[in-house]
This record gives sequence, structure tokens and C-alpha cells, in this order.
Amino acid sequence: MESAQVQSLEVDVIDEKLVENIRAHGIYTDSGEARDKVLEDIGFRSKEGAEYALILGCAQPLATPHVLRALKELLDRLQIDYTLLPMEYCCGWVPLGQPAVMARNDEDIARAKELSREFVVANFRQAEALGAKSIALFCAACEPSYTNWAAATGLEVISYSELLERHFSGGRLDGEVDYYAGCYRFRRRITSEPVGVEAAVRVLDRIEGLRVNHLDSTRCCYIPLHLEELTGSLTTRTVVTICTGCYHSLRGKLQAAGDYQVRMLPEIVLDAVRR
Repeated sequence: MESAQVQSLEVDVIDEKLVENIRAHGIYTDSGEARDKVLEDIGFRSKEGAEYALILGCAQPLATPHVLRALKELLDRLQIDYTLLPMEYCCGWVPLGQPAVMARNDEDIARAKELSREFVVANFRQAEALGAKSIALFCAACEPSYTNWAAATGLEVISYSELLERHFSGGRLDGEVDYYAGCYRFRRRITSEPVGVEAAVRVLDRIEGLRVNHLDSTRCCYIPLHLEELTGSLTTRTVVTICTGCYHSLRGKLQAAGDYQVRMLPEIVLDAVRR
């Protein structure tokens, strides 16, 4: 009886209501109206022909509007030709893929991958229709799914760090920060392709006057012991990261440890070009 209950739990990881909500609204939590309102208020260009189609993620507009405001201002200052999609479909990682990985359910992991293909390809087709040449990903949680299905489009798929590297020639910002790229351990259950994080380092290197202490990216900020090691290696009160997941994790946990500030790469680069 106990084993039957365990088996039942394993096959119920993927919530079909969330799948249908993504299909209907692009987002897994609600109608997406609140998300769209935030992006409209920030002033992002949308549904227009452009060189780059931005993928911002389901949760980030509501969770990090201040970071996206910085990103939008930075895109404008660097004169980057971008657009948002008419309806950005969730890649499925948070509502479908992550629960399957945490449950170690190989069957649901495989199904989550196939569902992610449906949603990612729908975004590819929208970007192609807008005449985009590249997809630029802001949300780190989206990256593994887009890596898996990149061959389904002729579009180039890059990170927002790579996008900034192409257009940011340099700036100045006096000071010192700790930089954490993130460990990306969860993505290894979703894709075998390596993650590229070198562009962000090159961007930081172009900021004159900024001293950067590089933290150990093999340590995971979600693991208490690893977080303790990371905190012990900090040389400043400002931590910069490129990973949206790490951003939320570090903000919550370092606030309890002291007067720390966690920022994302666009915020630092924007400060550097404002000087």
C-alpha cells in the first residue's frame, strides 16, 4: 500500500491546470494582466519589428520591476533594437520542470521537456514573424529550455549578458563588488549543454575603476553550507549576479546576515554609463 502511494505521488507532479494556463495566457499563475501592466508602465517596446526579441520570464516583471527598469534604460542608452513578443509563453521550468526534477521523476522530467518545446517554439515563431535575428534571455530559469530547443529555429539564442557585451563599450564606476555567476546545478537535469557565463565577466572588466572579487561558482547559494562559504568569502557589502534565481535567493538570505546589497548586472552597467 505504501509503495502504491509513493508511485501515485510520482505520476502527479505535473499540474495539468498550470499547463493549460500557460497555453491560454502565456503564464502559469493567472491571466498575465498584472505582468503586462508592469511592462507597459516601464515602457518596453512590444510587438514591433526589431533585431532582438527579449524573453523576460513569467515572474521577473512582478518580482524585479526595478531591475527591468534598469535594463530598459540601459537598452535605450546603448541604442539596442529590441522588442517584446505579443505573448511570451512560459518555458515551463518553474511550474513543471523544477517540481519534476526535485521529485526525481524521470517520466515527468521528460514530459516537462516536451511541454517546454511546445512553449519555446511558440516564442520562436513569434520572434521570427517580427523579423528578429536573435532571442535574448533575461530569466536564468528559461535558459536550459531554450538551449535544448535552439535547433528548432534559425534565430540566434543568447543571454542578456551576451547582448550587453556586444553593445557596451565601457563605463566608469569607482568601488568594489563581489561577483557570483551562479552554479546552475538544476539545469544539468534538463540539458547536457554547458552554460556560458563568460560574457558577464568581460562586461564587468570594461567598467573602469570597478574592482571585482569573483566568488566560487561551484558553491550553490540554495545550500546552507555553501551559502555560509560564499558569505565568508565576501569582501564587500555588494553582491552582483547574472542569475535571476540566485538574485532572489541571495537577497533573502543575505538580508538576514547583515547590511548587504544584491544587484543584477544591468543595474551595475547602468550606473557605469550614467557617470
